[in-house]
Amino acid sequence: MLKLLNWVFGWFGYEWVRDTRPYEREYSDNEFDDGWDDLYETNPRYRLRRKGAPSSAD
Repeated sequence: MLKLLNWVFGWFGYEWVRDTRPYEREYSDNEFDDGWDDLYETNPRYRLRRKGAPSSAD
């Protein structure tokens, strides 16, 4: 599926890459920790970037 998305977005000069930045969750004052954060931390995340951009941008 990622190959298909990269093929389509490649027409416009973009690509989806794996996001290796650390996951940081911010809570609002009235939001409770329900224990779902461990699911978000372990799932792979992707972000859209311009083709040819350095991988360490951000």
